[in-house]
Amino acid sequence: MHIEGPEACTPEDRDGVVTLIDSILRIGSQQTMVTDYPLVYRNDNLENVTIVRANGKPVAVVPFIPWSTHHEGCELRVGIISPTGTHPNFRGHGFGLQCLNRGIARMNERGIELSVLWTLVPTFRFYNHGGFQAVKDQGSCFTLTQNQAGWFQDHGETIAPPGEVQKHLPAIQKLRHAEPIGLLRNDDRAAALHSLPLLTTYVALRDDQPVAYLAYSQSSNKPGVTEAAGDQLALETIMHRLLAATETEETVEIFCPLCDTNFSRMLDRVCHSEREPFVEGTMFRINNVPGLFRSLSPWLYRRAAGQTMTFSITVTDTNETVSLEFNHDRLTIGDQRQKTHFDLSRLDLTSVVFGAHPCRPFNPPEPLASLFPYHFPISILDRS
Repeated sequence: MHIEGPEACTPEDRDGVVTLIDSILRIGSQQTMVTDYPLVYRNDNLENVTIVRANGKPVAVVPFIPWSTHHEGCELRVGIISPTGTHPNFRGHGFGLQCLNRGIARMNERGIELSVLWTLVPTFRFYNHGGFQAVKDQGSCFTLTQNQAGWFQDHGETIAPPGEVQKHLPAIQKLRHAEPIGLLRNDDRAAALHSLPLLTTYVALRDDQPVAYLAYSQSSNKPGVTEAAGDQLALETIMHRLLAATETEETVEIFCPLCDTNFSRMLDRVCHSEREPFVEGTMFRINNVPGLFRSLSPWLYRRAAGQTMTFSITVTDTNETVSLEFNHDRLTIGDQRQKTHFDLSRLDLTSVVFGAHPCRPFNPPEPLASLFPYHFPISILDRS
């Protein structure tokens, strides 16, 4: 048996990689990874798709795609891990972890401060070996039916025909980027995501001008209302018509981020009593501790609200130290050990920053408990 890798996927490997992942995660489905995650398998991202070959055929794969993001006034780079897999005949040899570690090294080379993936509880342990920690759910959900259509008022906007979505893409981009959260899509990426199979993007028009949009998917990997932005009343109109058009027994699941957006405010106003936990299995990995804190400094400064305090944290896995000094009107981030000091593993620090998962409770000490968690929900549409 001749084993090669871990190394980058080539264009010649791509069909074999897609066949491998489809055989693991798309059994009995008409969907395929190459259409569900088109941005991941483009030629310009194949260097970020890590594989191991056995006798020339891919037997393990871990892909990721880099994104720039703006969130609550912070700018940072995120690497989103796409669905991974190892052929059943080659499990237990560490090939998956080798691919994961190469992907992490690749992110570090590119200055990507944070990695994220979504998975099931039984696989948490595997990703823990790569430094990923499950965190509290970063959103909630609403599950509604045709019976709730009347809760949402129709304010009379026109809904653009589905075939005109690409025509309205610049306006959709503008509406989305006006929100305080989100990954920064260029027009090319936006066009690909709004063209996903089984996805309908509803655009509400007033005087022929787009004022809101909502993306609704009937796919197995991104079901329900995956994203929405724009004017609250227009979003209410879209929800009314979407629910009114569903079959009587059909349910519509709505993802609502744990952040203050027009869409979340509208849902809180109309149907707050229907809010439920959104069990999503989010795992984060802090790739660069000082880099992440520098990226979060605008949010940290606001959270400290003019307090004066100084503390430091050492990540015991890497002996990496970062210090934060809040002094009324400024925040200074350094690398010196301070009198108030915390030794934390990478996993514990991830639980502090993003909130602990019920499977691994962690109670942070003060002042960390007062500053965090930092809510960092990622639109289901962006989960590449």
